Amino acid sequence: MKRIWIAGCAGSGKTTLANIMGNKLNIPVFYRDLITWDENDDIRTEDVQVAMLKNITQNDKWIFEGARFTASQIDGRLDRCDTIIHLDLNRFLCAYRGIKRGLTQARQTEIMDKDKQPFHFHHIKGVLIDYPKKRDQRNIIFEIAKGKGINVIVLNSRKKVTCFITKLCTK
Repeated sequence: MKRIWIAGCAGSGKTTLANIMGNKLNIPVFYRDLITWDENDDIRTEDVQVAMLKNITQNDKWIFEGARFTASQIDGRLDRCDTIIHLDLNRFLCAYRGIKRGLTQARQTEIMDKDKQPFHFHHIKGVLIDYPKKRDQRNIIFEIAKGKGINVIVLNSRKKVTCFITKLCTK
């Protein structure tokens, strides 16, 4: 694993897993929010986002944290990753995490001062309704990836995520 794409809906734990993996594997982590949002919290144009991602995916090692499956075929992720990890956790757990994060102070990480994406309750609709509706779209991307020899790992419970992290950390 050198070029890893970690996907999942908001609140699934993508950032947490990316940070753990980046530290353990000594691979730089790139965050979707920092690509989507500029320093003024304005959304960058799609062309700028694609160019930024193409630049990232040309590196020999990277971990990309974020979904946006529809863009993955044009921004380099699908062609350049060797592993996709999809956090397919219970949508109500993810919604709870999103609400909790939105109602508390901005989340702190060693990379970002705060979440770039401003929290709004329409994000909960995205987690509960919109993301599940796109399952077929994701599965098509995963089948394309498998056909290219990309390792696709789907973690669909907190227990499986914990087990994955434990195995990673004991190597």
